Amino acid sequence: MQIFEEMHMRHRFMLLGALLIALLALAACGAQEAEEEAPMAEPEAPAADMSDSPYGEAPMLAEMVAAGELPPVEERLPVEPVVVPVVDSIGQYGGTWHTASWWAGMGNIKMIVYDPPVRWRADYNGYQPGLFKDYVFNEDGTQVTYYLREGLKWSDGAPYTTSDLQFWWEDLATNADYGDVVVPWYGFNSDGETMDVEFVDDYTMTWTWDEPHWITPTILAQGFWEFQDRIMKPRHYLEQFHPAYSDNEDYSALLEATQDYFRNPDHPVITGWVTQSMDAGVRAVLVRNPFYWKVDPEGNQLPYIDYMDIEVVENEETRLLNLSEGKYDASFRDGSSNPTHIPFLTQKAEDGDYTLYTDWVNGAGGWPCWLINQDYIGDGEDPDKDAEIRALLRDVNWRKGVSVAIDRERLIDVVWDGIGIPQQSTISPQAWHFQSPEGQAINEAWQQADAEYDPDLAAQRFEAAGFTDQDGDGWRDLPSGKSFQLILDSGDWGGQVISENSNIELKEQMTAIGIDAIVNDLFGQPEWGSRQTEAKYMFRNCHASELDIWTYPDWIFPLRGNRAWPLQGRWRQTGGAEGEEPLPGSPAAKLQALYDKGIATGDQEERHKVVWEAVQIHIDEGPFTLGGAGDQPMPVVIKNYFKNVPSFGILGPWAPGSPGNVHPEQFYIEQ
Repeated sequence: MQIFEEMHMRHRFMLLGALLIALLALAACGAQEAEEEAPMAEPEAPAADMSDSPYGEAPMLAEMVAAGELPPVEERLPVEPVVVPVVDSIGQYGGTWHTASWWAGMGNIKMIVYDPPVRWRADYNGYQPGLFKDYVFNEDGTQVTYYLREGLKWSDGAPYTTSDLQFWWEDLATNADYGDVVVPWYGFNSDGETMDVEFVDDYTMTWTWDEPHWITPTILAQGFWEFQDRIMKPRHYLEQFHPAYSDNEDYSALLEATQDYFRNPDHPVITGWVTQSMDAGVRAVLVRNPFYWKVDPEGNQLPYIDYMDIEVVENEETRLLNLSEGKYDASFRDGSSNPTHIPFLTQKAEDGDYTLYTDWVNGAGGWPCWLINQDYIGDGEDPDKDAEIRALLRDVNWRKGVSVAIDRERLIDVVWDGIGIPQQSTISPQAWHFQSPEGQAINEAWQQADAEYDPDLAAQRFEAAGFTDQDGDGWRDLPSGKSFQLILDSGDWGGQVISENSNIELKEQMTAIGIDAIVNDLFGQPEWGSRQTEAKYMFRNCHASELDIWTYPDWIFPLRGNRAWPLQGRWRQTGGAEGEEPLPGSPAAKLQALYDKGIATGDQEERHKVVWEAVQIHIDEGPFTLGGAGDQPMPVVIKNYFKNVPSFGILGPWAPGSPGNVHPEQFYIEQ
């Protein structure tokens, strides 16, 4: 069966009908949006018999308690368990959640077991305490005190205390002999010295800097990588491999043990499910964590679901076929992340016994979009020409000319089968910086900036930049008269098919306005990354989405050696040791100064206003990232017996840990 051929026989007009069908199906099944404070529906049946305990537990764990293999549930929970609100109803214990991953690293599954110290709210509008009970800053923002929850335990029952964090900091991160775990980027003062870390007692830790670091706790909330990959290090397990605590003479055994906790069933975790078995690149089975520290509103220990069974399926068509046949119980990014699959999946919903949740969105501010290199150095064969190309790429008239030369409606038709909104590249429209009326207004202005197709205006802009056809060959030349060829680096960022098709379409549209353009296919090539860090690319396709720009600032602020300012960002990143210093008054200099202003501001609303100032620079002096379309829906497929999934979510930016931030531990399988 040729699935993709069948899909493409339908055209964009089918999307509206498909979405309507899916929305009606949603209404019929009563899907509701999760809210942190929403009243809880009455359960049809209790999750567990709690006659002998203030807490309920899964039958499989109750059997282990009865057999003497586990302590009672009240001894497994912390002193104050975290109470998780449920979306629709108190759940039922049991069952296996079948799903897929498209890569052996299973990052999409790590997003489900999302449990950082500070976490994104389920409504995506800010943060709340997670694994840690609380955090408190001093008056000037130079010190933050973290308070752990008393009685937390690792998945093997060992206590989780600041001793584990001390092991991470002293024996791994600041250990010069061990390079796999390093001090995180927020762990330094501006002079390059590390922050001061004090472990006050078993449940209290302080981080102190020489200057304000107001945003640091929220950085810990980002995805699975900031905490679970880099800081979640169980002392009692890892000491057996560490040369300072064992007979090992080197760090090879420790390196193997710490490289990826998710692939190691012996590695204790604090998440809702723990790896039970791992056949790398083929399948993983996760089992409930018997010492998990959360309960539902009636005191039933979470998670509800016993197991997760994940198969690795790299082929997109195979995953889509499985998804359409109902083989995956709940699929967020897992079976498909391509919005063009929505009409096909909607048609198969009844036979597959699933519902398509059409209010889950990608949250893309640009998909596709293209980075415009502001630090271009070229290949070095003609330094004078390379310098002139850099000047052209930095010319605001030239960039705005290219932007209005794009027919975004056509691009969306060709690349997305009509799905998406034509716009300039931004960050996610759902970002919490844009929730107020003032924030919404600045975001809308950003989306619309230089985004209306106007080839006459493009020609005027090019004329102002000296970008004209000087030799009569039909191609626009550099101001010096030298020939110019726009190179579009094409790689797997936002999906291979989308990237390939969007680059081909952009090439054709540039050709139509007299720009000689070629697509540089770098899929699977090391040059895809190196040409960015070495500032050798001109345009580079991308997928732009971010909900909190302070925790992942690169889309707006040039702070690291990537995105549109690879050299000026590296200068900032290395304290001037590498890269190029921004010229006074340049966009990069102004944006870096605004970043410093923002992170020194303790009031969150004032930090939002600093973001608006930075966005205005992108509007007036950009674009620095060229947008095509954005805010596409996502094909979230949920079996009709799979419950407590909220009707809305955002899956494009990985930082909020979605769907982990909407509490998958309260999902359940109706028996």
